[in-house]
Amino acid sequence: MTDLDDLPSLAAEGPAPIAGVRGRPPAELRALEDAIVERVRECAAADDFAERARVADRDGALAVENPRLMQEIGVTGMPIDPALGSSGASLSAAVRVMEELAYRDASTALAINMHWGGARGLAQMPSFPRRDEACAAIARHEATICGGFSISSEGLDSRKSGVVCRDEGDVYVFNGRSGYASMSEAAGYAMLGAILEGSDPDDPTYVLTVGRMGEPGLINHHNWNAMGMRATGSSDLECRDLAVAKDDCLVGQMKTFQFRRPIDTAYNTFGIGAIWVGLSRAAFDFTVDHAKRRYGYMASSSLESVKASYRADEPWAQAAIGSMDHWLGTGRALLRDMVDRLDDYEDDELMGRDHVRTLYHLRRMSEEVALGAMKTCGAHGYVKSRTLERIFRDLIGGVVMAWKTDDLQHKLGVGALGRPIMISGPGGT
Repeated sequence: MTDLDDLPSLAAEGPAPIAGVRGRPPAELRALEDAIVERVRECAAADDFAERARVADRDGALAVENPRLMQEIGVTGMPIDPALGSSGASLSAAVRVMEELAYRDASTALAINMHWGGARGLAQMPSFPRRDEACAAIARHEATICGGFSISSEGLDSRKSGVVCRDEGDVYVFNGRSGYASMSEAAGYAMLGAILEGSDPDDPTYVLTVGRMGEPGLINHHNWNAMGMRATGSSDLECRDLAVAKDDCLVGQMKTFQFRRPIDTAYNTFGIGAIWVGLSRAAFDFTVDHAKRRYGYMASSSLESVKASYRADEPWAQAAIGSMDHWLGTGRALLRDMVDRLDDYEDDELMGRDHVRTLYHLRRMSEEVALGAMKTCGAHGYVKSRTLERIFRDLIGGVVMAWKTDDLQHKLGVGALGRPIMISGPGGT
């Protein structure tokens, strides 16, 4: 058992300093990162890759072969692969990978992005056997990790969800259920956290460990059934008398686990932002192609339905596509610029405001592009046999995530008034 109180650098309250931020790759690693991104682009462009994504969405199950392919070409180990430097791949490479993946299979992209967050967190932990085993497997591109730290997908009250553990001599015994364990269907490991029974409810003791998927007492319920991003494998995990040796656990007050380094939050949130960009690109390209080919009855203005023409010739459609182009172009440019400037920040609060501003713009981009695609393509675009139906649902699946557009806008106002702001959600706090 490792007690975080014995590790001052980890037990310190509040976020770590900004040192170590790396948006851009070192010059000697740029070619290697570029090669990985190009391999992702080539793999994702293959017909069988997209077909697996389509079937997985229909079945509501992760397209396991797609993340396995990403393992084979070196993507899943990027956050901790020693070949990419001591801190893994740059944020620039991660964002480009996520955008290319999401253009074809947003569910696999999200599952890998959440795995990346777990891998980075795991690599920063003190050594213990299960942690070392999982890190080595991930760095070798042989395994992925998931983690269910949210309310069970079928629950609404966090007081009735989550995992607890009890002290039984040489082991901690874990029980309880948590949700949104993206990648669970293809993962070899699971990050697990539990409140220790009998600890102070106002300042509880927290126990963190790594579960091996399939071991007795660790259950994947395979119950993910979202309307958008339905093929991420974000099922509930349940611990049912899962016994883990104390030597394989980290123990500390819950507050010591509640902050991540700014670069880790940026890595996760901008990875998700890049997924929104990839999906918006897919929606935009579909819309442009659809408008060019849609002809005849009801393709033109509803006020002049007797006049046959292409939808692409209609001013209202051209204006809608122009709006989509604006949001996609500015969103992508803002994300790339933010990533490129991460290395130059010397102030956490300024970086936090720019972080929220970028996320807000990407959130608005997703909303505007999704609605624009629907209005421009109409009923003939939004049918099950065409990809827009899934692209739209996945974009809306992003809208329902933890960061709400109005809340982000409010936070920007608070920050502009010189008051501290904090961002929290799937990317950490």
